[in-house]
Amino acid sequence: MKLPITLIGEDSLALASLRQQLEKEVSVSVDSRVYGYGEVLDALKTRNGPIVAVVDINRDPERSFSIAEEIKLKFPNARLVMTSPTGAPDTILRAMRSGAEEFLAQPFDWNQVLKSFDVIRKKVDVHTTKVGEHGHIIAVSSNKGGVGSTTAATNLAACLVAQKKSVCLVDLVLQFGSVTSFLNLDASYTILDLVKNLKRIDPLFLDGSLVKHASGIRVLAEPFYAEDARRITPADIEEILGVLAQSFDYVVVDTPKEFDDMLALVLDKAGLILFITEMDVPSLKSAHRALELFERMGIYDKKIRLILNRYVKSRLMTLESVEKALGVKVFWTLPNNYPVAIAAVNQGFSLQDCDAKSDIAKSYSGLTDAVVNTFVHIGGTRAAVADERRPGLLGRLLPPVRGLIK
Repeated sequence: MKLPITLIGEDSLALASLRQQLEKEVSVSVDSRVYGYGEVLDALKTRNGPIVAVVDINRDPERSFSIAEEIKLKFPNARLVMTSPTGAPDTILRAMRSGAEEFLAQPFDWNQVLKSFDVIRKKVDVHTTKVGEHGHIIAVSSNKGGVGSTTAATNLAACLVAQKKSVCLVDLVLQFGSVTSFLNLDASYTILDLVKNLKRIDPLFLDGSLVKHASGIRVLAEPFYAEDARRITPADIEEILGVLAQSFDYVVVDTPKEFDDMLALVLDKAGLILFITEMDVPSLKSAHRALELFERMGIYDKKIRLILNRYVKSRLMTLESVEKALGVKVFWTLPNNYPVAIAAVNQGFSLQDCDAKSDIAKSYSGLTDAVVNTFVHIGGTRAAVADERRPGLLGRLLPPVRGLIK
């Protein structure tokens, strides 16, 4: 397949010259024109499959960085390349933070141009071959701290391992992640080490970068220092998730609370999103806003599943009232068993290892079965499930799941 290339810049003589050169290459397919900033987003909406977007920083640097970030946010299949007449370190750093995978200095070194496109081609090939053999990515998400999303991520991972699945648990709460603390692990390497070595990741290097929990979970830890989170871009995360999905049956991602381009990428890549909330008014209001945001951002709606954590039956607030307030069905409820939950965390155990007979451990086993069965039924990360419409602003976000509410 020819590598499709779109050139983006305002009155860019450099890109016009680059286009003429690329037209002579049989391995690429370059657009017949250079797009301006104001028209490229509409042009990209018509494209299917991978695309390489080359953005010239020359005329209007702030606008070019803004367009680059918007492309990465709205088009996850886009591979971003940025170019500039200046190769100043701060320009290159800003480009990488905007999501650029390659930077080309002007005037162009043709050998370097071809080498950069070859690197991207190899990345595209990794993501487009053997798709049926890829593992499933599960995002465990909430937009409010303290509702138990990290507990849910770690124990879902443990239950999947108990079913003889290979599992990698990824902590993407990059500044203040707590997966290693929950599992009482000391990591020698973190996600930052993978980012620094993206071009040389192989099975041996990957294995050495993950820490192993006694349960069998492999963990990709958060950076040692909070400030290092700034050094990790959405493009890095996309590459890492692709590699992990080729190596494990399941990749469980504990996601950040803030909605940004990093979270948007993960939610797009995930085959299933477990959204965690609790049955109190502040949590439900926050959940309602998050689900509305998911809808506005065009996140694939039928892969979202609502989980109620620390559930206690109440006459004042029933499951029916929660579903009516949010406009969606509850996929699963997890019981409120603080003694067992805190004992597991304090010992670095999964709930199964701490007290397998407890109601909360049994509930996580049931949730895991439901998650696995969901993947079986939908047949992949993008396959459709039965479409049953329900009234309400967010009614179309979830498919009905019967027989699972306890």
